[in-house]
Amino acid sequence: MTVEAGPRPEAKRPSLAENIVSLGALQLSSYLLPVAIAAYTTRVLGIEAWGRVALVQLVLGYFTLVIGWGFSWSATRKIAALHDDQAEISRVAVATMAGQAMLAAAMALVLVILVLSVPFFARDAAFYLWGIGVLLGAAVFPTWLLTGLERMRDFSIIQISARFVTLGLVVVLVHKPSDAPLMIAANAIAGICAGAATLFWLRRSALLAWRRPTLLQIRGELRDGGTIFASTTAIGLYVNLTPIILGALMGPAATGYFVLADRIRQAAQSVLAPVSNALFPRISRLVATDPLLARSMLRRSGAAIFGVSALISAALFVGADHLVTLVGGPAFLPAGRVLCWLAMLPVVMSFSTFFGLQVLLPNQKNKVFNIILGAAGALSLMIIVPLIAWKGTEGAAISLCITEAFVSAAMTAYLVRSGFFTGKWSRPPPAQ
Repeated sequence: MTVEAGPRPEAKRPSLAENIVSLGALQLSSYLLPVAIAAYTTRVLGIEAWGRVALVQLVLGYFTLVIGWGFSWSATRKIAALHDDQAEISRVAVATMAGQAMLAAAMALVLVILVLSVPFFARDAAFYLWGIGVLLGAAVFPTWLLTGLERMRDFSIIQISARFVTLGLVVVLVHKPSDAPLMIAANAIAGICAGAATLFWLRRSALLAWRRPTLLQIRGELRDGGTIFASTTAIGLYVNLTPIILGALMGPAATGYFVLADRIRQAAQSVLAPVSNALFPRISRLVATDPLLARSMLRRSGAAIFGVSALISAALFVGADHLVTLVGGPAFLPAGRVLCWLAMLPVVMSFSTFFGLQVLLPNQKNKVFNIILGAAGALSLMIIVPLIAWKGTEGAAISLCITEAFVSAAMTAYLVRSGFFTGKWSRPPPAQ
């Protein structure tokens, strides 16, 4: 069956400033709403139940990582480079959606098998069965498509609406520790609603020609995403696995302290995400069409990102105890020491995020990107247990700091040695 797309509305590509403003509104919601949810749920659930929810969310993160399959970078970059070729954009988009649907079905089956056969999953069966809805929501929301098309305003409206739905459901459903599984249910319902709204909007806006993809096309998109999936897996190793190992060694309360501190750090750091997310598709297009303009844009944005990141790190370090008490209450005060260590991450990660997403990937340096992140994952696995044994929850935070510092240093060293800063990357990269 084929549904042809009509004339594309609003054919003019949005400006970079408009995209940044739209993503800024999205990041403001991602700062306020998760913190508001945490401030409410930490008090009604308590440390133990809240830690269980956080642990389940981290485990589900690995399943959604597989469903994402690197498409957030591979498909975004490809769609951005295609610019206004609607037929080819439609082919890539529909094949990628089909690939994600297949991955989601496989992950849901794996999760059910684990709940039925593994005690670790069986004791939190209610959480993980609701988690199947989280996986479905991840599969039906094509973040990579809206980002590649630079439709940031529409993306932001849908995501902000979903976050308000999550907040409303949590307040209505979660009132005591036994309601903890309903936090996962709230996320699942909001995610599915956001995905359904996006698919409806895509049909109404006629942005795509809906042709049934062939297996060869689906395999091609899975192959392209797979070249970057190794990187996302490595990131998952040292980001999501750190609190999971911490919880396994020291219990859910330790996970609760760590996750609360890290969510405060992520919320503060998300101030810069609008610039990074808006730059990635724009730089990916300019690298292929006007590399000199791409370099000029990188110089201007890079200086601003590094400077603001340093200010965020300083603010988190100075206000660590006050922030964790404000969000989690006095019972979560031990998380303040964890946040003091995590406060270093915004400035450290500004280098790896900028050089990785705005320089290496747009210039198709996938192999280097994968090697560096793979080495970081291996490093994290080697140091995480000894550091937790030494300093507990603070040791987990120290592990993340060391790993992210390694990534930033390695990317910077590669760019220096390869001549990026002296202008040797002046021509567009060869097509893959």
